[in-house]
This record gives sequence, structure tokens and C-alpha cells, in this order.
Amino acid sequence: MIQRLFQGIMLATFIMLSGCANTLKVTYHSDPPGAVLYQENQQFGYAPTTLNYKVTDEDKKRGYTILRGTTVRWASGASATISSLRADLSTGYNQQFTFIRPENYPGREADVRFSLELQKLAIMQRQAKAQEDQAIWQRYNAIKQQQQQQQPRILNCNSTAYGNTVNTTCY
Repeated sequence: MIQRLFQGIMLATFIMLSGCANTLKVTYHSDPPGAVLYQENQQFGYAPTTLNYKVTDEDKKRGYTILRGTTVRWASGASATISSLRADLSTGYNQQFTFIRPENYPGREADVRFSLELQKLAIMQRQAKAQEDQAIWQRYNAIKQQQQQQQPRILNCNSTAYGNTVNTTCY
């Protein structure tokens, strides 16, 4: 079971890596972190969030691609928008963009508190995942140990024939 899982992970990794040359990954950050990211009225989660974009052969020839407009909105209601983003492909296929919260919009303290709460939640989620992973490995080891105990003991035997009598000694 674990071997099949490992093989599946390796296959998925190979497939993802083989398609990287045609995929631009942009990680959108916000300052402070935790603003909700939108593109074309579709919500993508809290910043930082990474979105993948297809890079065409034409984009590669040009050396850049133009990405659609993006908006972030903080808990206070403050927002920032870019109408489009020019991604220079010569700098690589993993890029970052940071939205800065408008200084003149009230409620920065609330946005910072919200950011801290999101960070605490992320830590708790990582801890829960680590506990879950540990429980899986404990179950795996218990099953493996049980299988080892259930396997028949292999004996080495020597047989010697004396006329019509066979003497067998096992150890």
C-alpha cells in the first residue's frame, strides 16, 4: 500500500515537473498578509496565494506575458487593484507580486490582527497535519510489525537417509 502511494506521488511529481516550462507561477502577497485575492470576480483565497498561468509559445517568443487584472481586499475593507501585470519571463517562471495596503484607509490595526489570526490558524493546521502524519506512520509500523509476526518461521532442515529410515534435523 505504501509502495503504491509512493509510486503515485513520484508519477504526479514527474507529470508536474514535465509541464513546468509552460506554466508561470505567480505568488501574490499582501502587506499586511491576509487580504483576499480576486481575479475576474473569482475568489482565490488569502494572500499569499500562488496562481498558475499557461505560457504560450507566442509569450515565450515575446519574452513576457500579460496577466489579467487582480484585486485584493483586506478585512477592514481596504483594497488594492492592478488592471494587468506584465510578467517578464526572462526572470523565471516563478514570480511574486506584493499588494501594499493603502495608507489612507482606516483599520490597519484590524488588518494586522486578522493577519496574525490567520498565521495562528496556519500553525495549528500544520500541527494537526503533523499529528495526522505521525498517526499514519504509527499505524503503518503496527501493521508491518503484525505482518512480520504472522509470517511463518523459515526453518533450515537437513535430511539423511539410512536405508529405509530418513532422519530430519531442523534448526
